[in-house]
Amino acid sequence: MTKQAKRPGIQASPFPLVFRVETDTGHGDVRNHVPDQAFVRVGARALEGMQKEAIANYGPTGGTWRLVCDEGPWLDGSDLAPFPLAYFCAGVAASYLSEFMAEAKERLIPITRLELRQDNYFTMEGSALQGTMSAGVDPIHVEFTADGDASQAELDDIADTAVNDRSPVAGFLGLELESLFAIRANGEDLANPDELGTPLMAATDPADEMANCRPEGAGAFADQILRKHESVGVPDSGGDAVGLKTEQKRVVHVATRAHIRPDGLKELAVQCIEPAGSLFIMLCDDAPDRGGQGRAPDPLTYLSCGVAFCYMTQIGRYARIVKQELHDYRIVQDTAFGFGPDEPPSAAAVETLVFLDTDEPPEKCFSLVHMAEQTCYIHAVYRLPTEVRIGGAGQWTP
Repeated sequence: MTKQAKRPGIQASPFPLVFRVETDTGHGDVRNHVPDQAFVRVGARALEGMQKEAIANYGPTGGTWRLVCDEGPWLDGSDLAPFPLAYFCAGVAASYLSEFMAEAKERLIPITRLELRQDNYFTMEGSALQGTMSAGVDPIHVEFTADGDASQAELDDIADTAVNDRSPVAGFLGLELESLFAIRANGEDLANPDELGTPLMAATDPADEMANCRPEGAGAFADQILRKHESVGVPDSGGDAVGLKTEQKRVVHVATRAHIRPDGLKELAVQCIEPAGSLFIMLCDDAPDRGGQGRAPDPLTYLSCGVAFCYMTQIGRYARIVKQELHDYRIVQDTAFGFGPDEPPSAAAVETLVFLDTDEPPEKCFSLVHMAEQTCYIHAVYRLPTEVRIGGAGQWTP
């Protein structure tokens, strides 16, 4: 039976769901910044139930954000914050919007309105008890609607360039990147065949620093960065959550509708359509090194937190299904990206140091980490080539 340490919950926190951290937490990647590249380090811990908390450091500028996530009724969550896939899908959509605007600017084409519709589909099939359960991914559908002083053909070409030649998302969608892991169980490093980078292996347990992080300054804007817009209702605690069943064969559909506001912020409405989930509104701003003001988390911070949150969910979910002794768990995760168009967009494999508090032997720790990766939707996106199908870029405005 899985045992949990007593953990704080989102509902008990006096802080907004997302806020800029008042000081650098020390989790930032120590690698030097390279132009047109970005390194993101995420430290994450489990909270009450299916809730998680992360502190993300965007390496090029050192901007540090604290974010929380929850699960909906399908995983017996409390539905107080966005689910992990919401962060990932929002990050992908925001990156596409950013690169569309950047490409249009380089072509000296003013864009007066830009909207995006994105639909992501993920799959889960197999048996957790037999070790065959595995996540998969179907093609991403993206459609732009733009008003600008350009022909339809040029707007379409801008959209294609943004998605395929500029956004770092293209750097992992087209590749088969095998994620790397190391395990620190009860404070001791376990022998592991994966060779992780020295900066990550030097990372310390994020628990204490995360518990003590505080918002930078005051003001009401942080409350606007992330909010629940529509609710599916209070989750049923009857134990029939579809995501916790030992046998799976289903498709998860996440819809993102986004636009750029007059103040330059990207506003993203993200909702799980299948199974039905609440609608969350998220604000995103580009980091200063990408032409933004850093008023809200940047696209790659949202995306990288989505990777961490989804993997954390799978750790807790698998341990719960197989009744593995797991008192507590945390991770430190590195992601790396390269922007186009001067060089092709790129991404490195996800590297994760997993901290486990457990009474289980090493072989069960490795099994837990492996199965969490195998059933993580976003790690599936990294390891499986994923097609993006682009719709029209909108209408011409004289």
